[in-house]
Amino acid sequence: MRKKDRGEAPTKEVMKPEEGEVICVVKKMLGAEHIVVLCVDGKQRVARIPGRMRKKVWIKEGDVVLAAPWDFQSEKCDIIHKYGNDEIKKLVEEKVISREVIDQLRG
Repeated sequence: MRKKDRGEAPTKEVMKPEEGEVICVVKKMLGAEHIVVLCVDGKQRVARIPGRMRKKVWIKEGDVVLAAPWDFQSEKCDIIHKYGNDEIKKLVEEKVISREVIDQLRG
């Protein structure tokens, strides 16, 4: 990014979990686009990184993601979105999720 481009970035709307979606923290990378996530609802699931995100969004352990659990296998889910640090701050400010929950899931 050039120095002159570093002005105030336009505020983008943060993706919030809708019905059938849950915020999760990445616990373990399994390989072959599969990861283990610990979700806010208390369940541990195996998540799949979809093809549209595979080489564009890099996910590592400790990242906060938005996932959609499968209807027919509730212990599996698909990753919808990876939250950046600024997006996590906005979620905490808007009281969508508390900082303690994220720290507890990461810990």
